[in-house]
Amino acid sequence: MSAHPIQPWQDLAAAKKAERDSRIPSEWKLKSDQLPPEGTRDLRSVADTCGLLTDKELEITGKGYDATSLSAAIAKGKYSAVEVTTAFCKRAAVGHQLCNFLTEIMFADALEQAKKLDETFQSTGKVVGPLHGIPMTFKECFHFKGYDSTNGYLSRVGQPATTTSPLAQVLQAAGAIVISKTNVPQTMLVAEAENNVFGRTKNPVDSNLTSGGSSGGEGATQAFRGSAVGIGTDVGGSIRIPAAANGVYGYKPSFGVIPMIGYSYSGWAGSNTGIPAVTGPLGHSVRDLSLIAQVARRAEPWRFDPAVIPNIMEIPTSSRKPIVGVIHRSGLTPHPPIRRGIEEAVAKLKDAGFEVRNFTPPDFLEIRKITEQLFTLDALSYQKKELAKTGEPPVSSVLNIGFWDIPRKSQEQAWQWNTKKGEVQKQMLDEWQRVGCDIVLAPAGPHTAVRPGDWTSDIYTVAWNAVDYPAVIVPFSHADPEKDPVDKDFKPIHEADAKNQALYDPELFKGAPVALQIVGPRLGDAQLLKDAELVDSVLNGKS
Repeated sequence: MSAHPIQPWQDLAAAKKAERDSRIPSEWKLKSDQLPPEGTRDLRSVADTCGLLTDKELEITGKGYDATSLSAAIAKGKYSAVEVTTAFCKRAAVGHQLCNFLTEIMFADALEQAKKLDETFQSTGKVVGPLHGIPMTFKECFHFKGYDSTNGYLSRVGQPATTTSPLAQVLQAAGAIVISKTNVPQTMLVAEAENNVFGRTKNPVDSNLTSGGSSGGEGATQAFRGSAVGIGTDVGGSIRIPAAANGVYGYKPSFGVIPMIGYSYSGWAGSNTGIPAVTGPLGHSVRDLSLIAQVARRAEPWRFDPAVIPNIMEIPTSSRKPIVGVIHRSGLTPHPPIRRGIEEAVAKLKDAGFEVRNFTPPDFLEIRKITEQLFTLDALSYQKKELAKTGEPPVSSVLNIGFWDIPRKSQEQAWQWNTKKGEVQKQMLDEWQRVGCDIVLAPAGPHTAVRPGDWTSDIYTVAWNAVDYPAVIVPFSHADPEKDPVDKDFKPIHEADAKNQALYDPELFKGAPVALQIVGPRLGDAQLLKDAELVDSVLNGKS
């Protein structure tokens, strides 16, 4: 029996929200006449129209810069760290009031750090590192000394961390300025950033649609350009689904590439499902993803995190035109905008001289049957225990994903499911060898962003977690009712396929980002990032 909660969970949640909102300066709070009309779908333009940001601040935070070019501008003295940090804090504050994507707001500490960086730059004429003055956000599941790490559990409110997670320390040592943490799902195993502590995060691109999860707050923050680059985690698609849903870039590394030691667990510490979580960046370009990975690796994280593998990202890469395997469908038929995105991408790559070959992976729906059993070895006993401490209920998106009632497995059953996972890994490897490809182009999901709570299938992302292959999300197009009408000739291959296709509404999804997933072989992360940058330049015309 759980102890009777001391305080109603609703009161605890209200107090935590009030604490968070008190960290936004009053002069940065939107007045009623600065809010968009009710029903506004694309909320991003409010940063330009609300009047809270100066022209210079809009320039700093706008599309003219990614983190890489902004760091160069800071290093040249064009902008000070205080100017850049103030600009992003203000923009994040505006976006948060519209979309609810921040959790632990650190604006005051961030500005103090920026002042110190400016003093160093003024006295030495040099930056402290490649991220000098770059405002960053981190997913809620990282510790920052003095701030709570609730991970969306009310039971953890009022328990500030006593230390900062090592990855954050590494990036801060390189000059990064952390301005806030970002929202996540209750239990973390959901493609929706919703919990009883902070509420649900809206998608800035289309407020009627989901921001994804579990790094949904981070995806929304990047879409609103509330920070220059951010950090998420991924065990089933938690970086890639929000990146795709919000139209930004994201990178899920192979396990052992970027240090994750000392982060805030959402389940039992030390649990081993056979599918390890990884951490990686979300941002505005492939080169930003590479920048974060390079900074993390230069710190030689294998010296403090025993899970990190040395000498893999440090292997020289080659300038090549990779052979591209392509997956059009596996398990579920993607919605028309996704199918068009893959077809248009293939055509562009072929026109640019790339060799493209069909890739037939093990059935993604069958892989999902394995991963859902491995994710629920303990029947979510930790998550249920934490909710019981305060009496808070599971939110609807947690119930919709389908994990809540899956039974506990015995140790022998866990071994059996991991054996099935090993068989899938072998099948994927064999297909990679048969095709002879360097990278694989695949959908990021069976659809674009959908209604909140409706992204319940992670099959196009979790398959790559199961085999531990790195993957990059590249935004490419947008859903268009004229180009993407309902497929009247669609014939479902099973009930789940019919259910997925029934979600499609051309008008509701109009303008939703269409993203592509570019996958590399296990531990081939450095070459994948280089290949993805080349592919991005072909598909999106980026140099």
